[in-house]
Amino acid sequence: MKICLSSLFASLIFLSSTCSAQAEIEIPLWQNGAPGLQHEHAETAEDRHETGRLDRYISYVSKPTLTIYPAPADKATGTAVLVIPGGGFRYVCIDKEGIEAAHWLNAQGITAAVLKYRTLAPDGDRNWKSILPLTADTSRAMRVLRQHASDWKIDSKKIGVLGFSAGGIMALQLLTDQNDGDSSATDTVEQISNRADFIALVYTGLPGNKIPKMSKNTPPVFIVHASDDPKAVPVVAAKIYQQLLEAGAPAELHAFRRGDHGFGMTPTSGSVRNWTSLYADWMRELKLLDK
Repeated sequence: MKICLSSLFASLIFLSSTCSAQAEIEIPLWQNGAPGLQHEHAETAEDRHETGRLDRYISYVSKPTLTIYPAPADKATGTAVLVIPGGGFRYVCIDKEGIEAAHWLNAQGITAAVLKYRTLAPDGDRNWKSILPLTADTSRAMRVLRQHASDWKIDSKKIGVLGFSAGGIMALQLLTDQNDGDSSATDTVEQISNRADFIALVYTGLPGNKIPKMSKNTPPVFIVHASDDPKAVPVVAAKIYQQLLEAGAPAELHAFRRGDHGFGMTPTSGSVRNWTSLYADWMRELKLLDK
């Protein structure tokens, strides 16, 4: 019997891509629509080609979603990470700070959940008063992850956050907003804890220009920044780290000499290219990569 290897290879690629597509699960954060901000303008995706790969900036987001990328069964650790892309609260950088992060996390045996949160209008005012309501999407996403922990084979005590730029600000705000849920809420999702078990901040800013209150009960925090970042003041990373240490909270800081802002998961040059290896080592020390 003759076997056409080229046809077999093509079939395997097709099956692999089909399985990958089926593995991703996109769900709305609110079944009946998110409260508050809604745009009349349709959601828009613009590929800015900044990375040389697909690099979409999504604007006018009114319907926040969570896309689940399950860890491969042979590598799964039970750990999950909520990925919050940056974009200055006017855009969601869904590829380089979202989907690419999810694929990297999957390779470590981690289930990733990419948050497409609501955004301000690109030409609208941007101040903390207008931004703060958007952070509700982060809390909601954490509650949804815990609600479906058994469905997605997640350990409900190993759910963390990876926030880039504006996403880092939302991750920090989560420390202020964290709670065990409202047992009297009619919405069952709101009865669940939104607490993060570990947090990674990549070229982050501060929520309302204030560092959240830290304590010895603050979850472990991993911080990455570039000293030549022109958009997020590098000293912010040092101040967050100092506050964590003074509070007795576990923290790790990596400040690279060069890297600019928005280097994502795959910086093209410099020692900052090693940040993901350092992030993996940090998670390994926390026993988050144990099968």
